[in-house]
Amino acid sequence: MENKLNHRIEKLIGGIQIQNRLRNGIGTLACIVFDIDSGKPMGLTNKHILRRSIGKPVIQPAAKPHTNEFIIGHVYKKSSTQDCAIFEINEILRNYDRDDSLFGLTGRISEFIEPYEGLEVQKIGQKTGRTFGVVKKLLSKNKFIIIPNKEKQNPLYEISEGGDSGALWVTDETNFKAVGLHTGGERGSAKDKAWAIKISSVLHDLNIRF
Repeated sequence: MENKLNHRIEKLIGGIQIQNRLRNGIGTLACIVFDIDSGKPMGLTNKHILRRSIGKPVIQPAAKPHTNEFIIGHVYKKSSTQDCAIFEINEILRNYDRDDSLFGLTGRISEFIEPYEGLEVQKIGQKTGRTFGVVKKLLSKNKFIIIPNKEKQNPLYEISEGGDSGALWVTDETNFKAVGLHTGGERGSAKDKAWAIKISSVLHDLNIRF
């Protein structure tokens, strides 16, 4: 799956590669969300991926040289307290998938739940594709830790790597619900883990909805 996620995708969907056009940081589009006030479609990801000023272009996929043909939208809003941000999608330049929320999974996200210890989750990241985890620990400031699900995750592969930042963790079930926004991970099979922000906090902070 990951071999496709870093290519141009004609209908924007969660899990694909994105980049701020003026920086080198490459990340993942969590999913398409909507601004509560305007109703406009937005792309959700990490603040450390967008980084630049409001109005700066976002591209898909990451490309060098950074030409205008890859632009999909522009930075719209960044949180002042959490690692989350959104960019406004320019539907003239690229449309978004209205049927599915995450690449390779069927269905749209309409609900979210609060994480709890033992909750089985999954994510689609542009670097490692689909991986499976379990919520290990709840932290302060709306954060939590995820470790590999030993029953489903291939032990030869990490649950996340650099480039997966911005991916959305959802429940590991057919009718998946949003749980958290991936912000980073720790490599090494002995202590492989990932960090995420509660999606409820992200939605409230950025004034967005699914």
